[in-house]
Amino acid sequence: MALRRSLAGLDWLNFFTAEVQTGFGAFIAVYLTLHHWTGLAIGSVLSLGTMVTLLSQIPAGLLVDWMPSKRLAAAIGLAALGASALLFAVAPTEFGVGLAEILHGIAGCMLGQAIAAISVALVSRHLLGQRLGRNVRFASLGNGIAAAIMGAAGAWIAGWSVFALAAFMCIPAGVALAAIERPRPQREALEVREPKRAPWREIRALLLDRRLLAFMACMAVFQVADAAMLPYAGRKIAGETSGLADLAIAAAIVLPQLVMAVLSPLVGREAERRGRRLVLMVGFAAEPLRGFLFGFVHMPALLVLVQGLDGIGAAAVGVLLPLIAADIARDRGHFNLTMGAIGVASGIGASASTTLAGAIDSFVGGRAAFFALALAGLLATVLVWLIMPESAPGTPGAAAATVPGAWPAKS
Repeated sequence: MALRRSLAGLDWLNFFTAEVQTGFGAFIAVYLTLHHWTGLAIGSVLSLGTMVTLLSQIPAGLLVDWMPSKRLAAAIGLAALGASALLFAVAPTEFGVGLAEILHGIAGCMLGQAIAAISVALVSRHLLGQRLGRNVRFASLGNGIAAAIMGAAGAWIAGWSVFALAAFMCIPAGVALAAIERPRPQREALEVREPKRAPWREIRALLLDRRLLAFMACMAVFQVADAAMLPYAGRKIAGETSGLADLAIAAAIVLPQLVMAVLSPLVGREAERRGRRLVLMVGFAAEPLRGFLFGFVHMPALLVLVQGLDGIGAAAVGVLLPLIAADIARDRGHFNLTMGAIGVASGIGASASTTLAGAIDSFVGGRAAFFALALAGLLATVLVWLIMPESAPGTPGAAAATVPGAWPAKS
């Protein structure tokens, strides 16, 4: 009964946390524009948030690994997110928004990694894929519902109401967190023996693990393909739909969330049955198809349907990123540091994506930008096939893999 209550609490924690995070998406640019911010100022503050998120990944992972209570780590992250949302609502000044972006970048990393750590500790390793799929399902539903509610609030009440709602959602998220009983120690859940060597040697061995390095490379290239796709797709959808642009863009945001909600549990089950590598390849393969179709399709309804393919890749990444991190942590420990390292690689790829797409769009054209992003997605898929070892327990590739000079998996 206690475990069932904790798992239900984790469901709703993912749901409400996603609703909190939704307020920090596209609504920020609209809100700041209404407060007469210039495009340069908006771009600068968004870049600040991106940079803080990138730099916070590994420190947040180390901190969550070090903290005995992952629930406390989640509570701190949730409180900081609420404070960030309130700052946006009450202080849309350069100082207030800059501080809010810094808080959001740090808190988002900490909260996401804490939720993943709680998930790993609550279930056995054989059920972890299904649990992570369920996490993504509830987060997707939270994102979709929040986007509709916050969009209506911003249009019919005021821009600040979006962030007030985001801050308010921290309350039910906190109630859901409180329903989760103290999980087992993470190492016990992962069935990992306590390492006996010095911490710096543990970290060095982790960062030289071939599985981690290969997955970081694959994720970086995937993000090159994915990060700029939605902004450019949104611009194309808006151009093709004219007066119905807002409705079409809303549909393009909500549809992938619905696809993720449907597919995520299946992704988790298949990752346990067939291994991580195959499922990751299938998820990544949707990205080049999406890019090539955006380059050719012009009908508004078809553009929205093409954007739905984003839900396939997002479901695969959402489930498999923490699952593969948990596979590596069974041999190396430092689950949250592993998550942070993968997050850094993803952030670097996302930053390169917008720069690459913007340059190609300026010098060649929008269609060429879509084709370039599609080629990056194809490269990411091929890289999974060529360099990504299978990490699922019980498979030949699951043994800890290191580059020359790395320390052995266990003492």
